[in-house]
Formats: sequence, C-alpha cells, structure tokens
Amino acid sequence: MYKIAVDENIFIKNRAAPLGFIPPYSAAVISKSEAAGMEITDNKADADAMLGLCSCGEAYYRYAEINNLIYIKPGYGTVSRYGVIAHVSSADQVGVYAKNFKAGFEVLSVISGYDENDGTTYPKKKYKYSPSQKTLEVCEMPEFKLSRYVVPVYKIISAAEFGGNTSRFDGLRFGYRAEKFNNVDELVIGSRSEGFTLETKLKIMLGAFVTLEGNYEKYYLKAAELRRLIALELDGIFEKFDAVIMPAGEEAAALAALTGCPAVFVKGKIIIAKMFDEDKLFRLGEDKINEL
Repeated sequence: MYKIAVDENIFIKNRAAPLGFIPPYSAAVISKSEAAGMEITDNKADADAMLGLCSCGEAYYRYAEINNLIYIKPGYGTVSRYGVIAHVSSADQVGVYAKNFKAGFEVLSVISGYDENDGTTYPKKKYKYSPSQKTLEVCEMPEFKLSRYVVPVYKIISAAEFGGNTSRFDGLRFGYRAEKFNNVDELVIGSRSEGFTLETKLKIMLGAFVTLEGNYEKYYLKAAELRRLIALELDGIFEKFDAVIMPAGEEAAALAALTGCPAVFVKGKIIIAKMFDEDKLFRLGEDKINEL
C-alpha cells in the first residue's frame, strides 16, 4: 500500500501538533489509513500521497504546483475532520496531495465515509472512486454574475470562523504557554502574542471586526447571504455542465470552498464539480494531464 505523509494540523497520537499541543489520539483519517495497511511517514519526499487540511486560500494548490503534485479536495462532509485542528469550520476538508490521480483517489476512497465523531459527515459509510466513463460536458472559464464577491465573501467568513476557532489557544487549555506572567490575563496575552504569527493575528483581528455588534449584520450576515447566492449560481451552471475549469487562483479556490464542492488541482487549473461527482473529477483530471 501507499506511504502517507500527514499535515501537522492532523493529529497523530503523541506527535506534537501546532502551538505545542500533544494529542492523546489520532485523527479519523489516520486510523482509517493505518487500518487499510498504509504506512505513515514523516518524510514527505518519500511519500506517495499526503493528507492535508484544505480550507481554501492559495496554499494548497501552491504546494501542489511547487512540488509537481496533483491535489484532490473532496466534497464537504465526505471525509471526517475528527482529530483535525479547525481553521474555517464551514469550509475545512481533508484533501489528498498525490503523484497521480490513481494513487490520490485510492487514498481518498480509504479516508472517506461516515464518522460518528463528526456530525458534518454524510451517512454513507464508504465511498469508492473510479474514473467516470460517461461523456462529460465542461464549462471553461465560466462567467459568474457574482464572481467579484467570491473572494471578499470567503475572506469575511473565513476570518470570522478562524477567530472563533483560535480563541481556544489561550495558554490555559490548549496551545503554547508563555513562560513569564503574573496573572491569568498576562498568561493569555503573552501566550497568544508569542504563539501566533503576524498573519494569524491580522486574520483574528479581521474576524473580530466583522463580528462586532453593529458590524455583524453589515458584514458577516451579508457575506453569508451572498455565499448562498453564489452556490445557487454555480448549481445553475451544473444543470448544463458536468464541471467547470478555471485558472488556479484565489477565485477558483474560494469558489470550491464556499460551495463545498469537490475540486482537483492539476497543471495550473482547478476543476470543480457538484457534490458527490468526484468520479467525474477523476476522469477530467487524468484527461487534463494527458492533454499537456
């Protein structure tokens, strides 16, 4: 079977996680991988695939592009996030980096399925992915009426959720703890000041701003409504096409995250399909590689 490298945000029992947390248990995706006979390795260069948290942004496809890998983002709720440090709860999904689609989708078939410890997972116990044999209609560079809102909406929602998810890392219950403090307030302030990067702090500040009283309806609720409309517009495209293909960038990555749709990154492109159509992405991804 395959050797699997694992992102640090995914718990492996007794392996140090970000901000100094030592998990006493392994994530569901780790348990499933090991039960299937896959070997967990710390050497990314020696791995056939890598499990990584995808909550949008450019990081996931940039990593794939730099390392000449493909990336598979499954549909929201098809892979358990039990034992995964939350970033943007309504968009987080454990995806697979791999050297080819066969390996990537075989690993995805193993880690997908219902988990009683994750209430967002669908009741289907197992998924088995294979390339679709149907003739597929693809929309290249779709024109979205709401396209200019996709990235701002994601940034607002992700900042709000990220701020909430990082609030638990206070030096008391979880995470890095400052060494010098005289009281609880100094402990929390010192731990968060020393433990968080500047980028993390800025995102937390944006999240606090958009959820402040007086700003919540103006920013967060408006973004949530636009998110719903963006998803409806994409659903309209899927009534005529099996998938959309877009240049890899913030808009395509944000679109996949906001809608929860499965997507793949391959050769500078992001291909997005509707929920539970990973088999079509398997086929289209392989076709895209063969075209280039």
